Amino acid sequence: MKAAALSLALLPALVTGEQATWCDKKDACATVKGGLPKPAWWEKELKKMQPACEEEGATCHQWTSLLSDKAKGVLDNVLTTVETKIMEGSKTKLRNRVLRRNSQMDELYLSAPKNSEGSDRVFITPHIDGFLGWLPFFTAYRCVYGLTGPHETVTIQPMRDPAEQEVNVGPGDFTCFDYNREIHWIEHRAQANATLDDRMVLKLHFYEFPAIFSYIGDAFGDANAQYNFFARAAFLASQFPDRDMISRLIARGINGITLFGGSAEAVFGYMNMGIALALISAARGKGQTMLMIAGSAHFAVYILAFVFRSVRLGMLIRDAVAMKSISALLLTGTYGWECAKSGVDLKSFVIAVSGFAFSAYAFMQLGPALTYFGQELGQVVSDPVTAFPYGTVPHPMTLGSIVGLTGLRLHPTYGPKFHANYLLHVALYLAILGLEVTGASVPAGMNYDSTYAEFMKFHQGAGNVIAHLFTTALGVMGVIGMAINYFGLNPSLNGAAKDGKKTAAARAMTSPTLIAFGWSWILVRYTVPDEDVAYLTVALSVIMTWLVSKLKWSYTACFAALAIGMGGQELAHHVSGEMPYLNSYAEVTPEAALTFILHNVWLLPFEIRAAVNVATAAYLPAINEMGRMPFPQWLDSAVGNPQLAA
Repeated sequence: MKAAALSLALLPALVTGEQATWCDKKDACATVKGGLPKPAWWEKELKKMQPACEEEGATCHQWTSLLSDKAKGVLDNVLTTVETKIMEGSKTKLRNRVLRRNSQMDELYLSAPKNSEGSDRVFITPHIDGFLGWLPFFTAYRCVYGLTGPHETVTIQPMRDPAEQEVNVGPGDFTCFDYNREIHWIEHRAQANATLDDRMVLKLHFYEFPAIFSYIGDAFGDANAQYNFFARAAFLASQFPDRDMISRLIARGINGITLFGGSAEAVFGYMNMGIALALISAARGKGQTMLMIAGSAHFAVYILAFVFRSVRLGMLIRDAVAMKSISALLLTGTYGWECAKSGVDLKSFVIAVSGFAFSAYAFMQLGPALTYFGQELGQVVSDPVTAFPYGTVPHPMTLGSIVGLTGLRLHPTYGPKFHANYLLHVALYLAILGLEVTGASVPAGMNYDSTYAEFMKFHQGAGNVIAHLFTTALGVMGVIGMAINYFGLNPSLNGAAKDGKKTAAARAMTSPTLIAFGWSWILVRYTVPDEDVAYLTVALSVIMTWLVSKLKWSYTACFAALAIGMGGQELAHHVSGEMPYLNSYAEVTPEAALTFILHNVWLLPFEIRAAVNVATAAYLPAINEMGRMPFPQWLDSAVGNPQLAA
């Protein structure tokens, strides 16, 4: 969901001890107990354990489990340092998750980025290391910990903020990324102070999962390790394609998969593909409906990123461009189809092309980092852009886009069909312009975690927490039902169904469930940094929408669900003896108004997190007990013990 990568790039490590003389002590570095051996020591260690490194001049590896006892001792201290930083960065304990080492995957690794033959080409091609990114709730980390330097190898992580996108990991520096989800690669760059052509690093691995999944968490770690063993074997078999045909075929297969798979993630993003597919499919072939629910998604990306500021600039740019491309294709396709049917209107065509071309030219002058709030988000420092049209035309990108949309609206037959979307798109452009001009955003002190901490002061009792989740879900279902009815998606209210049989019009209706899937995914992606809760919020939103659409609630039923849900919350507070959170900020002030808004925006995610914490506290002892048993014994115990079976 939230791309799922950890902000640990470029964490310099200040190593103490007599040997660690190369680290700048002014850095705010992490400390490795006992210090870190000098770079030359690591080179000797690898070449002693892997003699082929002396001969081949290409990338080579050695499992850390095969290193000397001294190296293993140093490694354990390094792992402790990195482990601590991961837990701090990902808020492991706060999210009720478990982080474990996956040491069977750890390697001492020498890269040769100048070598682009065979499978070595993988490392200089945008790629994702693992393939289990489709599994929710589970995260695997690969950390690249520098041992030698200065060298000429740069790790590229394009989804990060600008300062973290290019990392040169020297001794004691490290970067961690999601093994199964984050795109990255290495490049050979000339460095003025470099003394090495290649680099030696430790590849360290960890996996993380919700504590309530403790019994199956290790299976996830092992699955990543088994895949890594397979991938390494394939890599070694194809490292030198000039030696035999089998090696050449394997290399081509690996490089082909890497090229196309990595490019798809880097340019568009697999999550964006899922969102776009859901929203486009929801419209069931209706052009203007696709424009409304899928063609406006890029506006949500801009607005949520600017207001909540919880996404990296690199990911924002990729996502915004991806969603914008969907909107552009839908605008072009629907307009082109109408022109093919009823003819081209010259005035409409010229104005539309001129407006969008002007906006595109302004984009090229500004660049993506500044276009997508790089300066406003504090990630890019830039002098004002003065090249035309800047300095001459105010807000040329917004102006050009509105002119282009106006050109489409002027088409005699397309225009009337496009009218509702025209008003929507213009209004959203003006809303984004207003945000950029005013700088309005959620204050740093009122972020997700701090607001959740305040919320939980008034939801301590397990009964209150569980009751709130159910009553809030009921109230949200009422709101969803009202939206379904308002937009004419309830066939029992719009006359699309007669005599209990769906007509062709009813079958062609937009799918509320797919809309909920796509839009809830967008909303949590940029507002909920708690990944477990983000997954559960999307799932619950989809289930609630599907249920309401199947039940075909009337307005009366929707209002009743909302009223019962709100009343149930008050009753739960009364029974538990806990004061409602709303009472803590019941003042007529701007801060209270903003707290009220955030309380409602994050209400369902907060209550999901609280319920997960309650369930974890209740069942984790039983889960841990099962984890200490062999599986057959656990199964017998679970069947015979209602508490374990539950």
